[in-house]
Amino acid sequence: MGNPLVRDNVSIPKVDNFRSPCSKSGLFDYLQLHSLTGLKAEDPQALLNKQVQQSVLADLVMVFKILICRLLYSGKTLDHTSRPVFGLSFSNCQMEEAVSWVLDSTASQTCRTAFFINANSINLAAENSALRSALKSSNRNFIDGSGMRLAVRKVGVQLADNCNGTDMLPQLCERMEASGKSVFLLGAKPGVAEKAAQSLRQTYPNLRIVGSHHGYFDDDEAVIAQINQSKADIVLVALGSPRQEIWVDSNKHKLEASCALAVGGLFDFFSGDVPRAPLWLRELGLEWVWRLIQQPKAKFHRYVIGNPIFLFRVYILNQALRGL
Repeated sequence: MGNPLVRDNVSIPKVDNFRSPCSKSGLFDYLQLHSLTGLKAEDPQALLNKQVQQSVLADLVMVFKILICRLLYSGKTLDHTSRPVFGLSFSNCQMEEAVSWVLDSTASQTCRTAFFINANSINLAAENSALRSALKSSNRNFIDGSGMRLAVRKVGVQLADNCNGTDMLPQLCERMEASGKSVFLLGAKPGVAEKAAQSLRQTYPNLRIVGSHHGYFDDDEAVIAQINQSKADIVLVALGSPRQEIWVDSNKHKLEASCALAVGGLFDFFSGDVPRAPLWLRELGLEWVWRLIQQPKAKFHRYVIGNPIFLFRVYILNQALRGL
């Protein structure tokens, strides 16, 4: 074989002996799979090196997953522009670009807002005008989840990355460590934000977490005063949808931070209270299945009932094209 293929500045290892359909460099590999579902490999070279050592059966399973994801999430006629979906503007960008935008304190003198839109967000916004208004007035909407990947494909767009809060936070923490910017954690059950803060400090010892507060509060003004007194640059708001988006939209003019993100169940993951889905499920865009297994009662309506409703909106009502 010739020289190893180079893609995305990563050298794909050369395999000398034909063992399976993916032994030919670049024909099938994990970078393709992760790209199709918007996953961001922390160490692409290690991922590809591991592939070279895996069994023929594992190779064939990987090929199967790639073919399924190509069928579901890709297409020759798709482009990378950011057309509205469900009547909402969204930012179609790489994760690094999204993190840079969050940390850009020169972009505005007021607190900028960003939301992560998933299938549940769309179902809720169809019935909740305040949430719909918040999503329309935010500075950035990032697309999260396989359902929304299908929806943006319906409007002719190929997503760059799956910009969800759980995958964004590690990159955000690394950049905040380097820049000295600070963060405030607001939301979740009592004690969860504090546990998440402790976990993050262990992983990122130079990260400036300047405060935290649980999500069970009635006095908005007192909480806003605490956030402002902390001088936080970034506020992560985990109050659950639609409350978190509406709260951020209603109070953004009072917050002195440079950016506020609505992050859903993020603190539950980083506190260790709820384990993240295994990689093989995330590679197929099926993280929601894991969350349903972990919390069947709490997530039944959201996924078992909500997902079919969302697909009905996309493919039967054509709301992805026309708006809610």
